[in-house]
Amino acid sequence: MEMARRPRGRPPGSKNKPKAPIFVTHVSSEPPMSPYILQVPSGVDVVEAIDRFCRRKGIGFCVLSASGSVANVTLRQPSPAAPGSTITFHGKFDLLSVSATYFPPPPHSSLSPPVSNFFTVSLAGPQGQIIGGFVAGPLVSSGAVYVVAASFSNPSYHRIPAAEEEQKISVSGEGEGQSPPVSGHVTAGSGGESMYSGHLGGSDVIWATNAKAPPPY
Repeated sequence: MEMARRPRGRPPGSKNKPKAPIFVTHVSSEPPMSPYILQVPSGVDVVEAIDRFCRRKGIGFCVLSASGSVANVTLRQPSPAAPGSTITFHGKFDLLSVSATYFPPPPHSSLSPPVSNFFTVSLAGPQGQIIGGFVAGPLVSSGAVYVVAASFSNPSYHRIPAAEEEQKISVSGEGEGQSPPVSGHVTAGSGGESMYSGHLGGSDVIWATNAKAPPPY
């Protein structure tokens, strides 16, 4: 009994079969958010140093925490008698908490920023006093200051409507849960706006480094 031999090679027409397309996934060189740890040397304005770093990188920055000490701090504190007034605290203070947001530069200089940059701190004084508020002047480091932050880019801005506006949108048939669009990106500083909070007038507070002993009875 003879066995039929199979022909060698590819069967006829096998090379002409369509092949599945190859998809190449583009991987971004930078993630949408990246952690950063910045070391600010002594005698440097921390607010201005972070602002220069963000402008040079062209990124947005969300400061999460900071450690170190600063000297002679000017803060804007809410006061019903004098809104926007500032107060200057002289001496050395330890950083307890920092909250700051730096928005990336706009793609077009004509766009106006819907949100302003801000920088707020909580500090511990030499006698255990706790102060805080919006930074309204230079925040000069008194030693090395370490800042932990996360970068971001191309943020989108959405205005959340009030309850009355949501009902009107639902009745008009424009769709529920849609926030009114805002052109441009969230950005600030394009018009030379200072990172320091604006102020009207001010006063000084000087604290001694050592507490005085109580008088003997």
